Amino acid sequence: MDDRKPDDRKPDDRKPDDHLPAEAVALLESLLAADTPAFRALRAQIPHLRVTGGCKCPCPSLDLALADPTAAPAAPVTDTPAAEATVVDADGTPIGGVMVFVTEGRLSYLEVYSWADEPITRLPSPDRLLP
Repeated sequence: MDDRKPDDRKPDDRKPDDHLPAEAVALLESLLAADTPAFRALRAQIPHLRVTGGCKCPCPSLDLALADPTAAPAAPVTDTPAAEATVVDADGTPIGGVMVFVTEGRLSYLEVYSWADEPITRLPSPDRLLP
């Protein structure tokens, strides 16, 4: 049995039934904050999401799925990524980005990437995002 806390594991080490970490909820809510029909529908999915996997590298990217596909309707989204932003460090210097992907109207992947050799290893807080 794995008794480590979910935040102590690498994303690829998460169990399929893990709940979405609070940091991921805050990040998704920030990225999907615009008051559009598509973003309202995507935000309605957030409480029903679970982590189904992640990247094999040290980044904190997450594969997502609805625990119950009938819990929230599919969003009218045709663009993917549906949302994206630049990630900055404590000094405000851009260091990477974050993107939200949608498959068939469902939130499916939260990608965090670095522009440097050093990967971003934690989900960035919303105050570290630039549009």
